[in-house]
Parts: sequence; C-alpha cells; structure tokens
Amino acid sequence: MIDIEEFRTEVQAFFSARYDLRDPEVDDEREDIIARAPDGHQTMVDLARDLQRQLAAAGLSGVHIPVEYGGRGLGHDHAKLIEHEHRRYDAPSLRPLGIGMHLAVATLLASGSEQQKRRYLPALISADEQWCQLFSEPDAGSDLVSLRTRAVLDGDEWVIDGQKVWSSYAANAHFGLLLARTDPDAPKPHVGITMFVLPMDAPGVTVRPLVDIAGGLHFNEVFLEGVRLDGDSVIGDVNQGWGVSQGTLGGERSGYMGGSGDGRRLRQVITAARTAGVIDDSVMRDRMMRIVTAERVLEWVRDRYLAGVLAGGNPAAGSMMKLAGGSLEQQCSELIADIAGAAGQAWDSTDRDGDIVSHDLNATRQSRIAGGTHQIQRNLLGERVLGLPREPK
Repeated sequence: MIDIEEFRTEVQAFFSARYDLRDPEVDDEREDIIARAPDGHQTMVDLARDLQRQLAAAGLSGVHIPVEYGGRGLGHDHAKLIEHEHRRYDAPSLRPLGIGMHLAVATLLASGSEQQKRRYLPALISADEQWCQLFSEPDAGSDLVSLRTRAVLDGDEWVIDGQKVWSSYAANAHFGLLLARTDPDAPKPHVGITMFVLPMDAPGVTVRPLVDIAGGLHFNEVFLEGVRLDGDSVIGDVNQGWGVSQGTLGGERSGYMGGSGDGRRLRQVITAARTAGVIDDSVMRDRMMRIVTAERVLEWVRDRYLAGVLAGGNPAAGSMMKLAGGSLEQQCSELIADIAGAAGQAWDSTDRDGDIVSHDLNATRQSRIAGGTHQIQRNLLGERVLGLPREPK
C-alpha cells in the first residue's frame, strides 16, 4: 500500500494543478452561491461530475474500493486525505455524488452480488452514473418499518407500486437504492422488506422536484406505478432488506449527512464576526469556541467510527456522526444569524449574496431531520449501542 505522505504529494499535485488554495480565513460560500443561482442545482451536479471524472482518470476516486471493482484498494485514511485536501482548494463540491459514493458504494460492497459490484461500482467511481436513495415515504420517514411501497413477485419479475419522498438528486440519478415491502404478512414489521436497484428511467417511474425551505431543488418525490424489475435487481436476500439498509444508513449518517468538520464552520463564524466587527466580543468568542469544540469532537467521532467499522463495530454508531454533524450545522447557522443581526433578515436588493445568512439558517433546519430525525438517532444509539430497553410504544 502506498505510504500516506507519498499519497498526499500525489493528491496535492492533482489539486494544485487545477485550483487555487482557499484562504483559510475566508468563508467558503461557493456551494451556497452556486446553488442559489439560476440553474444552480444542475450547475452543481455538472461541476461535481466533471471533477470526479478527473479524479477517476488520475486514480483518485473511490481509492478505498478494491482494485477488481475500479478502485485502488487503499485504506480509509487515504480516502479521508483526499477529502481533506479537496477542502483546501477552491474546487467544486462533490456533494451531489455523495449518495452514490457514500451510500451505494457501501451497500454494494457489503451486500451486493459479485455481478452487481462489477456492473455498478466502476461507473460510480468514474461518475458515469449517479445514484439516489429511495427509502422515505409520505407516512414513513425516519420510521422505515412503516413503509408501504409494495413489490409483488409476478413470474420472474417484481412489480413495484408506491411513492417515495425527500429523495435527494433523484431527478439526476441513473439508479436508486429502493426499499419495498415484499412480505406484508411477515411476523415482524422489519422482516419482509427487500432492497432493489431501481433504474430511474424504468417505465412507471415518475420524478417530481420539490422546493425546500431555502429554495433548493435537490429534493424530489418519486412515484412508482407497475414498475417491473428482474430478480438480479435484488441487493442481498429477499425479505432481508432491513439488515442491508442498516449498512446504508450507517454510511449516510457517518459520511454523507455527518460531515467531517475540518474547520469549515469555524471559518464561517470567524468571517461573520470580523465583518460585523465583533471578533473581540467576549460573548461571541465564547460561542465561537463552542464551534471549535463541536468540530473537533466531530472529527474525533468520525475517526473512532471508521476504526470501529474496520474492526467490525456496530454500524448504528454512525448515528453519533449524524447527531454531532447535524447539531453543529444548526448551531453554527444560528450563531452567524445572531452576529449578522438585522442584516441577516434584510439586505440591499442589489447585493446578490446578501441573503446568504438567511439562506443558511433555513437550509440547516433539515440537518436534524434528513437521514433520520435526531430523536430516532438517539433511540438507535440507546437500544443498539448502549443496550438500553426499547422505547415504549
């Protein structure tokens, strides 16, 4: 395996040849600014796919994935180093591809067939194909055991009917990780659920965009009417999708939703405090130190989580990342809004970026909901990690 410092030189050479270093004391608002522009959502997707294609050509995409599936067979420390160096440069965000690279990759590696791994992983690494997640429903968000989407076996095919909602980037996706109930008479509600690979262009699939509270367009609702899938579309075993999904959700909560800290939020609050002239205010400095503490804890929790996963640890511990990351996002946006004061609620109409504070405050409302509400995460940690009695019904 390549030495980590030798690998760092390789990664830095890639980014430095293409992008300038970010000023470590300047707020990174690139993603918010692009997302709010006309056609900003599609622009972010296009920029992400272009960057990942370049990373793949340089052997720097999905480096932790085994060589036989298109990766380099390196460790999670090497993958983490790429993320760290990526944030140091003024490069586009890869977030639109995160569901595929965090959730789909983890699910396929853990539970996919050999045929599925060889078919889908190389195209994920190269950004030739994008994925979404189709778990939540109008009446089954954080409580997946209540899902109502049905898959009925008809000869050699599964016929699927139902509705999914809050499916990020579904309008751009080629495939989706789909959970459907295949045995409605199972003795326990979490039994009788199966995970499928859903081609998003299959007949009977309809995707409708949803606008979130901050004006974002990445959410979608997906309608499934008589969609037919063959048996090779099943990930893992039939009726055992609940167990498969726990690995998916662990990847979502630890990586895609949990974030990684790395000082991004601290840079934002420092910039806001300097702009408002309150950088020396003792109360604000105390609150900024809480951001420092929260980000450092988030980094440590992620390191501990990844080490536990590699050692066969409990995947439900990913809920700790979700809790830490979601709380940090909301805590930071609220502090910046307090620092901005009235300027965060009203701004000069000629200032195209004047609404950033308000936008961020609204956008982070979802951080305690997306990927499973914080109440659900605490239940998971209590029951599956700490061994506490189940929540009373």
